[in-house]
Amino acid sequence: MGTRKTLATGASSVMEMVARGLLGGVDGGEKKEEDKYDEGKAEDLARAFEDAWREWAYGGLVDDMFDHVKGTEDVEGHSPMMKAALDYTIIHLATFAHHIFILSPEGQYLLKLIENINSLIPYKMIKQTLRIGNAATMISGMMRLMLAKLSVTSLTNWVGLTANADDGMNLLQRIISLVLSWDASEFKKSAEKVEKSKSDAAPTEEMLEAIRMYVSLPRSEHVAAREESVKSGRSIIVTILEAQDARLAAGMTDAQHRLCLEYYSALLSVHDREAITAVLCRTPPDLFTQAVKDVVGAYEPMIRSVHSRVDLRFYLEATQGFITDFIRASRPKKGSGDEGDRLASVEDYVVLLRNNRGLLYRWIHDFAKNCPEVWEEFRRWAKDVAVRFRQPGPGDEGKKRSMKELLNGLFASLDDEETRDKVLRAIDSHARYLDSVTQLSKRRLQMVINATASSSAATTHRSMTSGPGVYLSQWQSLLDTTVITPSSKEGPPRHGEDVKFVTTMGKLGLGGRKLAGGRGDGEEELKAPDVRVVVEGLGEKFRGVVRGRARED
Repeated sequence: MGTRKTLATGASSVMEMVARGLLGGVDGGEKKEEDKYDEGKAEDLARAFEDAWREWAYGGLVDDMFDHVKGTEDVEGHSPMMKAALDYTIIHLATFAHHIFILSPEGQYLLKLIENINSLIPYKMIKQTLRIGNAATMISGMMRLMLAKLSVTSLTNWVGLTANADDGMNLLQRIISLVLSWDASEFKKSAEKVEKSKSDAAPTEEMLEAIRMYVSLPRSEHVAAREESVKSGRSIIVTILEAQDARLAAGMTDAQHRLCLEYYSALLSVHDREAITAVLCRTPPDLFTQAVKDVVGAYEPMIRSVHSRVDLRFYLEATQGFITDFIRASRPKKGSGDEGDRLASVEDYVVLLRNNRGLLYRWIHDFAKNCPEVWEEFRRWAKDVAVRFRQPGPGDEGKKRSMKELLNGLFASLDDEETRDKVLRAIDSHARYLDSVTQLSKRRLQMVINATASSSAATTHRSMTSGPGVYLSQWQSLLDTTVITPSSKEGPPRHGEDVKFVTTMGKLGLGGRKLAGGRGDGEEELKAPDVRVVVEGLGEKFRGVVRGRARED
């Protein structure tokens, strides 16, 4: 599983939760008079979060919180509900970070990527620019620092001797280019290792040339080859070689096939990074630089207001310190004695976020107190968003039907009784799965609460169990069902669950290795049921419902 697939599926699972909230709405329910929450119980933290969402959508929580943080940086002092809800949020954010950087095989690679970017950011120069009192001069200086291009071609373009040529890279583009080139160099070493191999199992030059030609082809050719590989039940390498010369595939040994797969993976990784660099940094016209300028121009009034009233240098230093602490906390720790390296746990990230939350609260307070005009704009925006999460009420009859009614109508529209029975069974099995996932999430939440509450939590060995979150199961389900080419010359496609906790092939020193990670001791693994019959029977109709709701909003 590659980095893009890991991050893309993670982002989609989070957005799915938000989309479900927008489509289904927050349950209004009845407000309970009870206002006590035991922060040592998972049920109370979850209830506090749900109550906060309900008050945000239907009550006056938006105005209460916007007024509260104007007067104090003690955000959690608003109410016991808000304190418990924020703790619930911190634990879930820590779980998300832990899942990406620790449980994912690509975690340490992503951490190294962040570390490289962080080392290239000119914090001192940015701080000096922020010292300028005049906002217009500061913005101009920052744009020159980040976006100015200093090269011979940029000078000849400016005087009119050349036009529409690659005029070099600005600082932002240089950072992107350097980080991606460092990353690509590791994959190039893996590819060169295969090319220079002198063993009897090494692929022939004709095989490697066929793979190189395929990688350079447009995306449409890649998609066609993948579809043919799945359809024929053969490896993508066999498909590539047969398209070039059938004799190459026929004479390939299993050892050569394994090395060809590694070579193919490394070349694709290099190609992706070089393509990203070309689009963002070297392709004329320079749309990336113009996009940054457009964004800064759109928010210039807000930037002027904040710069003139808030000490941004302090918060830049705080952000730099947090990133450094985050990188340090995510690195494996040396174990004592015969113990191996200890990876960070969810509790480590919870402690990190709790230790730094005061800085975030102080920023919100400074912003609200010193920039009232901008703060009021955010208040209006928050109210507009809150309305989107409300369910249709009695006064909305005839205007907007609830999602529950619409889904029931979709199910009733199925004419075939056999299809209806299959859909109903699939829905029932998925409902049971969601109940199980919810209960598992609560148990994990309680485990994290107990671990962080322990006086020895900072020194004891913690398990590698993931934290709470129903979205984690959906995320893992998306990864598990991802189609991957067979490891042998012929056979059915593999899926993500077959290579769980295995690094991407082609990575120097780590390619294809299985890393530490997975479920904690005694933790069950829940597998999502097959609900393709629901998608096939109601998918298109559901898309129509979503389009209709979008028009209503």
